Amino acid sequence: MKRPRICVVVGEFPHLSETFVISQIEGLMRRGCGVSVVCDRVGSDARIDAGQEPMRTMLANTHRWWAVSPGLGRAVRRLPSKLQDKVSTASDMLWNRELNHADLVLAHFGGNGLRLARMKRRGRLAPPLMTIFHGNDVGVPAHEGALGRYQPLFDYGASLLTVNGMFRRMLIEEGAPEERTAVHRMGINCDEIAYRPRVMVDGPLELISVCRLVEKKGIAVALRALAAVATARPAVKWRYSIIGDGPLLPALKALAGELGLGDRVRFHGALPHGSVRDRLARAHIFLLPSVTAADGDVEGIPVALMEAMAAGLIVVSSFHSGIPELVENGRSGFLAPEGDAAALAAHLRCIADTPDAWAWISLAARKRVESEFNNEILNDSLFDRIGSLLAKDRAA
Repeated sequence: MKRPRICVVVGEFPHLSETFVISQIEGLMRRGCGVSVVCDRVGSDARIDAGQEPMRTMLANTHRWWAVSPGLGRAVRRLPSKLQDKVSTASDMLWNRELNHADLVLAHFGGNGLRLARMKRRGRLAPPLMTIFHGNDVGVPAHEGALGRYQPLFDYGASLLTVNGMFRRMLIEEGAPEERTAVHRMGINCDEIAYRPRVMVDGPLELISVCRLVEKKGIAVALRALAAVATARPAVKWRYSIIGDGPLLPALKALAGELGLGDRVRFHGALPHGSVRDRLARAHIFLLPSVTAADGDVEGIPVALMEAMAAGLIVVSSFHSGIPELVENGRSGFLAPEGDAAALAAHLRCIADTPDAWAWISLAARKRVESEFNNEILNDSLFDRIGSLLAKDRAA
């Protein structure tokens, strides 16, 4: 059987905070697919080795949308929203050649899917369109009461995939066809992560967060919970490392100082992958109490939680979006209600008091990730979905 040609559409490629896209492309390539990328911006992060395979091949097959007119995007973004959509769609249709060379177009994020559905509606996109929704693209329009903006995608998208069950329900309630809307999770490469159950030894309890410092990551809640632990259990020794950068860094540093945590909390900024891996190996608890941001932005299911669980850390998070689909509270980790620093502090005290339970909790977490969030299994599933979709398209 002829292996399919897949064109992946994203905003920026490669993007270090979207490693799930890179992993998925690599997985499709290893299954014999020809994969090209169409994006608005080609990333230039020095932490990504552009000369190493498979990234070198990916970049050789990456194409910029509107490549001959780099200033056009900035000009279009200054237009009123309705006129912006019309001009953007007209411009997209002028640069659709790479898209129409593919057997299937796979869009990451609803906005890119909508952009392509508008082309499909006008008869300028031939291949079937598959779209994966991740988080912000569902949470923000839902908060604004505007999920209906995806109606062209509901009408013309051949397959609508969501990274968690909650997003699938939300889209179906808004009018997405149930038979074409399914859950396809993002995952991790489990074989690349060594599992080591954590044990309590002399020295402080080591807590760590690795994330972009934005509201939905809940780091302010984590700091308040640790302040409560310090007050209730002054004898418990702990240290908290926060790895990542973002707009809330100054405010979070100030909050740590106000709470009297300055000597126990370290902000390390963004670090190379190797340094992050080393710090995770020395930590006991991975802390990510995600919340819904004021603008409605939400998580899908954070890949960082999956990686921590696979490595053997005890994860502490929240009942937020799709996280309960990954973490079973009290069995493979601990979850607190969104924004509830007191409940979070109670979980942290419980973990500190019961180190004998860490081994079976971390083992349950590792097994959960291996069975449900393993990229090898997920990429097999995606490859099968694509094959079924193309067979149906040919039959039609």
